[in-house]
Amino acid sequence: MEVVFEPAKISGFVSAPASKSYTQRVIACALLADGNTTIRGYTGCDDSERALLAAKNMGALIHKGESYIQIDGGHYNNGEFTLDFGGSATSMRIFTSVSCVTPGIKHITGSPQLLRRPIRPLIDALTQLGAKIEKSPGYSPPLIVHPTGLRGGEVELDASISSQFTSSIMVGSTRADTPTFITHTGGVVSRGYIRITAHVLEWFRARTEISEEFNQVEVHPSRLKPIDVKIEGDYSSAAFLLAAGAIGGHVEVGNLNPESLQPDREVLNVLKGAGCYVELGGDTAKVGGDVKEGFDVDVTETPDLAPILGVIAAYAKGESRIRGVSRLVFKESNRIDAVVDMLKSIGVDARFESGEIRVKGGGIRGGLVDSHGDHRIALAAAVAAVG
Repeated sequence: MEVVFEPAKISGFVSAPASKSYTQRVIACALLADGNTTIRGYTGCDDSERALLAAKNMGALIHKGESYIQIDGGHYNNGEFTLDFGGSATSMRIFTSVSCVTPGIKHITGSPQLLRRPIRPLIDALTQLGAKIEKSPGYSPPLIVHPTGLRGGEVELDASISSQFTSSIMVGSTRADTPTFITHTGGVVSRGYIRITAHVLEWFRARTEISEEFNQVEVHPSRLKPIDVKIEGDYSSAAFLLAAGAIGGHVEVGNLNPESLQPDREVLNVLKGAGCYVELGGDTAKVGGDVKEGFDVDVTETPDLAPILGVIAAYAKGESRIRGVSRLVFKESNRIDAVVDMLKSIGVDARFESGEIRVKGGGIRGGLVDSHGDHRIALAAAVAAVG
């Protein structure tokens, strides 16, 4: 599919869609909770819909309203069935642990892109906890997960590629036989998403503890209680809208929690540091003006911002550096190559050098961009056109 975007002056207000990170975690917990959980402000993006379909296939009863969904949890499918997560790595990883502690044999699969995403550290850790998981060569999905339960206890986990491995075990371990003690070996990234998982588990009355340095996470077995919750707006999605305001006019994005745990709220600080007008009042962020200054930013905790930061850098004066990008190779595409390729395709001097993406600003000339099958590359290229 080919889509053409023309330069435009933009202005207006839009409400951010519901946070995918929160929504997917709430859906997984709602499956495990006995009774009706209501999710208000639900946005039916593909990632959230994949999580919802997984919960339904596993036995949850789902009711969809106009802007909410209800999940009646505690019901389970005892058969053997397939869970297809499309391109949703978060849902696939979280539901792998949930599959260990619920009835039925699950065949976990997804799109060709998803089947290339790393999952071995999660499989190794779950196996330490008593799981039986049949895996493909190279430890990639498809997987066959048996309902063995998890025994709890001490487990070592390499979360240097993704904190989703930790979040997955945290959710599944609420059904473990004994408390689970996760020790991170090899480092941990995207710590903010572990905080989000702990926050969601707290809503469902589960007890977790995270050490100050994030080297250990403790999860206590808990009987999850259903909740009624409104999901806050998604800063990862809002980042594209906010960048468009900085490049092409003025935008106001609502439904954003100013105290959010979402790491990608960092986009506001980057825009402010680049000389843009940024105002956050109530649940609305206002962004306008021009991108004046280049910037130096580390995306170790915010890897999903890298594509749109590359576009913002293209409109800045001078050179910008985007550091902490090594694990971008494990995203929907090799995002290091995809970001550089996108920027070069529209006339920007961009390169990967010394472990970082470097971008010389000055604007773009337009061109044909290959999204590499990665929605964040496509969205970033669309925003680039507005300037």
